[in-house]
Amino acid sequence: MQRIFDSLNPMHSTNINGITITERETPPNLTTLTQTPRIFLNDAVADDWRIRSKIKTRLIAASLALPDHLNFMIYEAFRSRARQYELWTPRYAQIKAEHSDWSDAEVYTETSRWVSPPDAFGSGHQAGAAIDITLATKNREPLDMGGPMQSFAKTTPTNAQVSPTARANRDLLVHTLEAQGLINYPDEWWHFCYGDRLWAEITGRDSAFFAPID
Repeated sequence: MQRIFDSLNPMHSTNINGITITERETPPNLTTLTQTPRIFLNDAVADDWRIRSKIKTRLIAASLALPDHLNFMIYEAFRSRARQYELWTPRYAQIKAEHSDWSDAEVYTETSRWVSPPDAFGSGHQAGAAIDITLATKNREPLDMGGPMQSFAKTTPTNAQVSPTARANRDLLVHTLEAQGLINYPDEWWHFCYGDRLWAEITGRDSAFFAPID
């Protein structure tokens, strides 16, 4: 794959598919997520808990609005380009194997539905503007969401057909976070973002203000 994006000048605007991204913070105002009585951190897949300060504030507010018996559990916040490649490469290979008659461009486009291309502009994770999150009990047991975190299956899209329990849990996760402005990516029930290109696309905006920093 040819890398088509190397770095973003914070004073420069980049336009992607009609969305203009201009970094608002110079330097980016990053903070580190820490565990609270209502927010757990799960290092099963990553341990870089940097996030934009504005998103941390919104996340804390959302956690306080949860029912008393529930918590948030976060699996991933900031994600480097190197880790993005780690997620992209096996998914690309899987889709290519499943669709041997597809062109490389078709495989690339389909893979991009599930994993942001690491050779392109970058995802909200590279901007410190996205989190992978679920609900959990006070005993750190993740709730039934109808499919595993960061898996790729028929049940991965947020509105996929799942059990009534999983549907109720997904709806609670979405409604609680979106009340604080964190928007769900419809193709991944666990992915929420604010201020990045994907956030602008989902909400119908023509501009975003958090750009990748890696």
